[in-house]
Parts: sequence; structure tokens; C-alpha cells
Amino acid sequence: MSERKRRQGGYLFKKDGAWYLRYRDSVVIDGIIERKQKCKRLAEVSDRYRTENDLRKAGLVEEILGPINAGRVSPESTLSLKDYGENSWLPWVRENCKPSTVAGYETRWYRYIAPRVAEIALRDYRTVDAANLLAEIHRVFNLSRSGLQHCRSMLSGIFSLARNQGVLDKPNPIQGVIIPRKANPGKETHAATAEEVLAILDALEHAKVHDKETGEEIEFAPVQRLKAQGAVALMFFGGLRPSEARGVQWQDFDGKRLIVRQSVWHTHRTDPKTPGSVKPVPVIEPLRVLLAELREADGNPADGPILRGPQGKPLLLDNVSKRIVTPLLKSAKLEWHGWYSLRRGVATTLRGLTHDSLAAKGLLRHSSVATTERHYIKDVPENTLSAMNLLEALCNRSATTSAGKEN
Repeated sequence: MSERKRRQGGYLFKKDGAWYLRYRDSVVIDGIIERKQKCKRLAEVSDRYRTENDLRKAGLVEEILGPINAGRVSPESTLSLKDYGENSWLPWVRENCKPSTVAGYETRWYRYIAPRVAEIALRDYRTVDAANLLAEIHRVFNLSRSGLQHCRSMLSGIFSLARNQGVLDKPNPIQGVIIPRKANPGKETHAATAEEVLAILDALEHAKVHDKETGEEIEFAPVQRLKAQGAVALMFFGGLRPSEARGVQWQDFDGKRLIVRQSVWHTHRTDPKTPGSVKPVPVIEPLRVLLAELREADGNPADGPILRGPQGKPLLLDNVSKRIVTPLLKSAKLEWHGWYSLRRGVATTLRGLTHDSLAAKGLLRHSSVATTERHYIKDVPENTLSAMNLLEALCNRSATTSAGKEN
């Protein structure tokens, strides 16, 4: 068949005061590509668009038929955003992302996005459609600005995948989508100070909790208290993520350094969040002392999780927080801001002590560390070691001051 025969000009007609274009396009139906007749509204009948020639000169017909005639559009681009997200993007996410990331994406998709996505083909999806979707999500859920930004990023990722798979050959329509201005900024996150952490550790060791009904003291085994303290210390003095704290093992600790080799989320063991996260962490005196006490109380294990549960598996930190940390801190009249407040806290403390953001990056092992650090520096950066020495001295001074007040 010749090129002339393959090209289509479409059929223009008026209906109810508007111009419409009827044409044929390849679409995917139940996984099978079929040729179907389609109809699209182009514009209102007006002085500007009085005749068919006016529409063709304005490029309204070519805008639709040009890519089809040129073979630049994929039949899969006629899938709706919901169908593509469900059958292509989610499977790709499950294959390529970590379990915790997959869980976050699935929650946003099934709760916020999928039930509210209009039946618009991928190729026809516009920036205004995404803006309206985010506005609807905000109206229904009063989602914070941060939550809406997560949804916007996820939508952008869907269209980026479609472009990379050759499904779309047009700019990403999510670029430029504005978050509703009335969305609240979300709760301010807390960064624990060194003084707060020392008070938390003291409460976990000495505070008492009484049963509300009987008034009797609730007994916590010493090893339970030490594991709670160890979790706090690993995330503050070591800068570990909660999943990394669950994953570190005794064989990764040489007395001076702790090498982060794995991450444990629920029952899933994976590599740490980024390749740059697989690095040694300096162990300063407060953490070293707690680890020594925990190891002895736990039977001096040679290997296995440092934060070990009853069955020898990584400790469930949500349970530790709910059953041990929160009650003990409440009894001591201290606030608990969650595990991530500790990691944020040590970063803030190191930045304040050194005025050097690289010191905090070195401890937290962020993926934004320079290429030379990621690929060539195999030990702890010198500025991080210096910063940790300052933190150790600060903690020692604070502990001495507290002891003096008690005496």
C-alpha cells in the first residue's frame, strides 16, 4: 500500500455548534491491537472556525492526525492512565524498586489516584488534568503539600516510564503541575538534640511504668531496656536509618566501626537504600558502651542481628516503640518524636558543631555524596571523624553536668 493511501485526512462535521473530527486509530482492547473509528471535538463554530479549511489551516486536524499518519504514536498510548498504571507501571515498580518503596507507591495509587483518574488516554492527558486530580485529592483528603508532591512525583514517574518504553512521544504533561496553594505545609519534623537523646537513654534505663488498673509496676527485662537504648543509639550516634539499624549484625562491628551492609524492612532483606550507603560508620564512646552492655546481656553472640528479637530475627522497632519506648518516656515526662527524629538530630548536631554539611553527609551516607567519595573513599571521611569526636565530647560534657546536678 502506498504512502498516499495510508494517510488519512479525517472527516470533519458540525454538531450542536461545534466542529468534530472522525478518524481511525489503532487501540489496545484486552491486550489486542484493533483499528477503531474515533471522534474528537475540535472547537466551537465561530468566525475564526467557519469552514473546514479554517480548521485545517489552524493545524487542529494535523495536531491529531499528523502523529498517527507519521507512525509516531503507539497503540498503547490509547490506554487510559489507570489501565497503564495498573498493568504496566505497577509491575515495573514491583520488579525494580525496594519493598518499602513499592508499598508506598501502592498505597498512594490505590488510595488517592486510581479511584479518581478520569478515563483519558495517555496521549491525551494534559497538565490541567493532573492539576485537577491533585485538587480533588486535596479536597477529599486534605493532604499536605508534601503528600501532594509525592502524588505528583508518582504521576510524573508513570509518564516517564511510558516515554522510556516508547508508548509516548510527547513531553511529560506532569511537568509544571502546580500544587494547590491552600494545601498546608504538613507537620514540622523534629530533630532530636544530644541533650534530648541522653535524657531518653536515661529514661529507658531508669524510668518506671505502672499498670493503670492495678497500680503495680510493669517489669521490663534489662535486655529489653538495653535493646531499646541500642536502637536509639544506633540511629543517633550512628546515623542509621531504622531499616539499617534492624539489619546491622555483630560480625559487622569491629569495636571501632560498624559497616552497614543490609537493610531490613518488615521481613524483606535488601541492600541499603543507595550504593553509597554501604559504608563504615564510626562508633563513638556512648554507642560503644551501649553495644558492649547489650552484647553481654544478650548472651555474647558472635554474629546475627545486633537488635535481635526473641526468635533471633531482627527486632520489630514498631513494637519496641509502642511497648517500651513510649510508655517509659511518658512516665519520665519526655516526648517521643519517632525513630527518624534521631537521624535528623545527629545531622543537625554535626552541622552545628562543624559548620560543615559534608560531615553530616559522611555519617548519613547520603546518595548526594560526591562521586569520588562514593567510588574511591573506602573509609570514614576525615571531617566526619572530627565531627563525631566533637559529638562524643559534647555528650560526655552533658552526662557529667547531669551527674553533677544529681549529686
